[in-house]
Amino acid sequence: MKYKEKEIKLDNQLSFWNHFKNEERFLFYNPIKKEFILGAKRLKTYSMNENLNDCLYAFSSMTFFDSIKDEKWKGFGNETIGFEYYLVEKDGKQIFYYLNDLVEIENREVKNYKHSYKYSVDDYQEWNELFSSINSAISRQEVDKVVISREVKIECDTSVNIESLLQNLLEKNKSSFVFAYYKDEKTFLGATPEILVQKENDNILSYALAGTIERTDKNDELQKTMLLNDPKNRHEHQIVINSIVNGIKKFTSEITVDKTTILTLKNLHHLQTPIYAKDKNSSLLKWVRRLHPTPAMGGNPVNKSLELIRKYEKHERGLYAAPVGIIDGNSDGVFVAGIRSALIQDNIVYAYAGCGIVDKSICETEYIETKNKLKTIIESL
Repeated sequence: MKYKEKEIKLDNQLSFWNHFKNEERFLFYNPIKKEFILGAKRLKTYSMNENLNDCLYAFSSMTFFDSIKDEKWKGFGNETIGFEYYLVEKDGKQIFYYLNDLVEIENREVKNYKHSYKYSVDDYQEWNELFSSINSAISRQEVDKVVISREVKIECDTSVNIESLLQNLLEKNKSSFVFAYYKDEKTFLGATPEILVQKENDNILSYALAGTIERTDKNDELQKTMLLNDPKNRHEHQIVINSIVNGIKKFTSEITVDKTTILTLKNLHHLQTPIYAKDKNSSLLKWVRRLHPTPAMGGNPVNKSLELIRKYEKHERGLYAAPVGIIDGNSDGVFVAGIRSALIQDNIVYAYAGCGIVDKSICETEYIETKNKLKTIIESL
């Protein structure tokens, strides 16, 4: 396939999203490269081992668990998709790519829409039961860590204005990867700080991201210092580092673990450690399957943690906390963890948030952490 290209100038990248409003489409913003990639109109799907050299960019996602039962997640995930149209913005340039027919995209202003909504906040008892079950397994030394999550159903008075929500996500989460995927009248979107795995030639990068503290107006620097020196959070973070490193070591011995620093987001600080590796033999998709889920999304040991999540969580995770990413024609790209995210259909928003439970975790403290993480979606409504 040979794409034609044309430099265009849209005041807002979401004009592309709106133009193809009846088509399957995606948006992916990379804050490190300051790069927008949007695609519209499904063209074909690629298998795990298929060469992508005829594809400009493929959008790929996997569900957290292999199987899906909840009807609302039906048809979402476990596909790598090429599209007919793309908009790529980087280094101040916007390039529109198309296969056959050039279409004119109208500049559209994205108006900030404030949704009226309501949601239940009486799920603490359910959380307490979930926490207690996991805490008991930790006490019995069956697991070191399990990441548990909440699903919060938000009902808006009108259909959700996706463009407004996306604009708010982009403006409020400048250091996060912002993603959106629309299919069958449903949209999965979010703003995640976490790279699962990135591949550029033979360079592999993954993030260990675990350990959280709320930002306050009083003393931001003190909060960072407290997080860096907090034994519970450092223990949780080290579990993630060790697991990722051990997973990578099965396939390459060239590994470098960088310094642990603070990642600052709008409402939270996190502990973050980049992990670098070299590998000439494996595709990006293979690395995604090897590393998902890290203990930052599932737990440690992985299989036992997943067994406990399946047993005790009452909602379906779907694409929440699962790999979402972009692959280019050279089979390079980046996958992020689909956290700080929501599934939206018409006026209903299913928002998701989770946190890692380890020895010495406190039920109410962890619940408050999920409330702070849910702000990413709720504040953007």
